[in-house]
Amino acid sequence: MASELKNKFVYQFLLSVTQVLLPLISYPYIARVLGPANLGKVNYVEFIAQVSMIVAAFGIPFYAVREISKIRNDAVKKSVFIQEMAILHSLFALLIALVFVLLTYRQWQQSRGLYVFALANILLSSITFEWYLQGTEAFSFAAIRTIAVRLLMLVSFFMFIDTASDYPVYMGIFTGGYFILSILNIIKVFSENHFTKQPLHFKKHLQPLWHFFLTSSAISIYIFFDTIILQHITHNEAAVGYYTTVVKLVKVCLAGLLVIGTVLMPRLSYLAAIGDTIAVKRHINKSLLFICTLGIPVCTGLYLLAPEIIEVLTGAAFMPAIPLMRLLAFLPLTIGLSNVFAFQILVPFNKEKKFLTAAIAGCIVSVTLNCLLIPYLAAAGSAWANIITEIVVTIITGCYAYQVIQFKVSAGMLLKTSFACLLFFPLIICCKLVFVSPVSILMVAISSCALLYTWLQRFVFKNEALIEIEQYILSVVKLIFK
Repeated sequence: MASELKNKFVYQFLLSVTQVLLPLISYPYIARVLGPANLGKVNYVEFIAQVSMIVAAFGIPFYAVREISKIRNDAVKKSVFIQEMAILHSLFALLIALVFVLLTYRQWQQSRGLYVFALANILLSSITFEWYLQGTEAFSFAAIRTIAVRLLMLVSFFMFIDTASDYPVYMGIFTGGYFILSILNIIKVFSENHFTKQPLHFKKHLQPLWHFFLTSSAISIYIFFDTIILQHITHNEAAVGYYTTVVKLVKVCLAGLLVIGTVLMPRLSYLAAIGDTIAVKRHINKSLLFICTLGIPVCTGLYLLAPEIIEVLTGAAFMPAIPLMRLLAFLPLTIGLSNVFAFQILVPFNKEKKFLTAAIAGCIVSVTLNCLLIPYLAAAGSAWANIITEIVVTIITGCYAYQVIQFKVSAGMLLKTSFACLLFFPLIICCKLVFVSPVSILMVAISSCALLYTWLQRFVFKNEALIEIEQYILSVVKLIFK
């Protein structure tokens, strides 16, 4: 079982590498061609579509991963459950698509292409079956098909986006990729399951789905509504472009930290169902060690190298976004921790009501702070509201999670990690004094900080997470050259 889990980490690691590298390749080109205002238009419509997709999902992605992981060895129950979730999701998606059209039809004249693609994304969301892949732990399939589609999208960006007016094409490429993923997933679902006419029971799912729906809706409010509120208060598409671009860049760094949660959630749901709390606690402690070991240096680097990151990845037009990146630099750590508490403890142990409480608290804090701060601080107000909200959610989910599993975070490890990261300050200052080019500063600073940090943690502090990461990288190499 340990080797099987290790292989799943390897595939998810490969997937996360492309999730980080491909935007780093494409975004410098996209940001420079489209500019802050057009990128703001795309991101605004995309965020509205994402909110609609979360509402249309009615909590199914959270609920279905947990439930199908419990019955994945029972072919009949699994096929019935898939049909029930697919029908419910399709009905909700059609309803929300109608609401989306009714609420946005006046804006279609300005950017018809963007809203058509957004509508397509809402409808496609009901047939992606991502919850099936995660719940059945089909990480190798998910990694291979996603990497292939992302590479195809990367090529499309450079082929079809030439001028600032091509911003609808940018969103259209994402919709095309989403469509291809959906088709591949449907083929896999039908190839692995035999669907016969069986009595379907929807009512038993509605109550737990309702709790997950309220939770996901509250999460969507504090994740996406800051952008919507920013647009409606400021009516400044450039400000929206600065803010959403920084949020996306920061959350790209989050991808690697969430690998462990994606892999472990179905496994932890299974362990929780059979009552093996000792194994759960062992996994949770490793997750927290992993998040802190990688999250703290990543956040420190984002803060110190914000000017160079913005200039290299997005160009001089986005330089006003530097203060926003510094405000949001510690999002990867806070979100990484809250994901451990919520999706590795509360959800597997059926504590979705407590998760809902944390999400509602985050929703209230986010909306209140955005409404109070944006009129005075514009995009910086959204950034302050974002980081404060995530800290509140992390604290609440952490307190609830500790009531379920008494996890441990080593104070010694935190002190050693913080000390290692403090050494980044003089190192990066020296890089900025020696080099002029932002590309040179970025490359030398990242490589030197990474080497110093790895050496200290691996050979001086003997950090277990670094040792395991080293083993995973060796596994990836062996898998590639096998």
